[in-house]
Amino acid sequence: MEERGIPGLTLMQHAGAAVALVVARLAAVRGEKRVVLIAGKGNNGGDAFVASRCLHEDGFRVEVLMTCTPDALRGDAQTAWEQMRSAGVPCKPFEIEWEGERPREPLPLPLGGVIVDGLLGTGSAGAPHGMVANAIRWINRAHARCLIVAIDLPSGINADTGAASEPTVCADVTVTLAAPKTGFENPRAWEFLGHLEAVDIGLPQDMAPAATPVLQFMGAPEMGRLLPRRGRVTHKGDYGHVLVIGGSHGLSGAPALAAMGALRGGAGLVSAAVPEDCLAHMAALAPSAMAHRIVAEQGVMTPATLAAGVRPAASFDVVLAGPGMSPGTAVENIVRDLLQGSAPRLVLDADALNVLAGKTELLRRGVPAPSVIITPHPGEAARLLGVSVAAIQSNRAQAAQQLAARSGAVVVLKGAGTLVAVPEGAVYLNLTGNPGLATGGTGDVLSGLIAALWAQGLAPLDAARLGVYLHGSAGDLVAWQVGEVSLVAGDLGRELGPAFRWLEALA
Repeated sequence: MEERGIPGLTLMQHAGAAVALVVARLAAVRGEKRVVLIAGKGNNGGDAFVASRCLHEDGFRVEVLMTCTPDALRGDAQTAWEQMRSAGVPCKPFEIEWEGERPREPLPLPLGGVIVDGLLGTGSAGAPHGMVANAIRWINRAHARCLIVAIDLPSGINADTGAASEPTVCADVTVTLAAPKTGFENPRAWEFLGHLEAVDIGLPQDMAPAATPVLQFMGAPEMGRLLPRRGRVTHKGDYGHVLVIGGSHGLSGAPALAAMGALRGGAGLVSAAVPEDCLAHMAALAPSAMAHRIVAEQGVMTPATLAAGVRPAASFDVVLAGPGMSPGTAVENIVRDLLQGSAPRLVLDADALNVLAGKTELLRRGVPAPSVIITPHPGEAARLLGVSVAAIQSNRAQAAQQLAARSGAVVVLKGAGTLVAVPEGAVYLNLTGNPGLATGGTGDVLSGLIAALWAQGLAPLDAARLGVYLHGSAGDLVAWQVGEVSLVAGDLGRELGPAFRWLEALA
């Protein structure tokens, strides 16, 4: 079978090699070397056969379990199986019967490693049944011990609608081939997709599945092309200077987490204008940042004390305001001053947004390109638009688009399936990250990371998209190692470097 003159086996080889690369990177996170691949009889199984051969050749302990007999294979999948067997990859039938919720004769579950779902692809229809359904249940039972990777889409998901059958594989990572499927827009699918990576398999651009007119996906390799590159003969001044303005009595950690995000995001210099209460946290979480003590009046900074404590905002490449600030007249006046021209590029988060509730027109600065990025969570977005949180969550894409159009800013609407929207109407969906990020301080790290990327010369849209992708990836790296429940914002600083490396490897 050929696609526009490209042999189907060539596309399968590309797909399997890409899956193997993701599996190898994921296994390295936990120091694992065992991989079990569950293969069906279609091309999805053929991709698994290629991936198993690649992993075997790279020194992994690989085993393939098949839900069909080899004589049921056809075409490219049969060729891939023959190549796998010639390479010496162990392969045996998946034979297990089910009684209710438990297997009749249990197939031992792996004690660790990675399991790859190569059962069903986009061409499957209806709910999984028979041995395939049994295999899906077995994979999900192993999830407590192993990391799960789905090829193209989790078996049981409808590629067009995102609806999940009973049963459906619950994946940690989905390696989708060529482009994300339309059904991945459906939030009901997110419980099963895990961390989403789109990989290039060599299809011509005009043959790749088209994005929807409004919603587009973020992921490798596109995000990889946005990564800042560094020359050998450079210095810290070449990578931008970020100023973080934040903190108040009782909210001293937030600006320190934002400064840490900016430092780990690659900013050459980071300064922080914070009240005295925040200095200890700054020294602990972001000692490489330059802290400026700002006098606090009744626990908060004022425009006058800010001006007295740090040089003008116009002398910095990017100003981030809001983390840990308290809403009130003084903070509103600081934000108004920044918006009225003193900051060339401005990231607004947290209470820097709350003081603008119902005043989105203040975010318009009268310049051709967006010079403001805002990073609201649903509650802050609701206050900006004067609607309920339920209204925001009922149609997040529409809310992000509306907020971008009203404000003229690039909007990062945080939450499950973080969205980035631009005033012109495009909305981008990110499917990295996990529920462990639903904890205090992670948004502060994100705002600092976006500011750093912007300071290094990326366009505002690209800085926002890349920051969101890397932030979610860092959260996934934490979760894959220690789980979601114990994830805290400080963990993201440790994993932002590996998140950059993850993307570099896949780009």
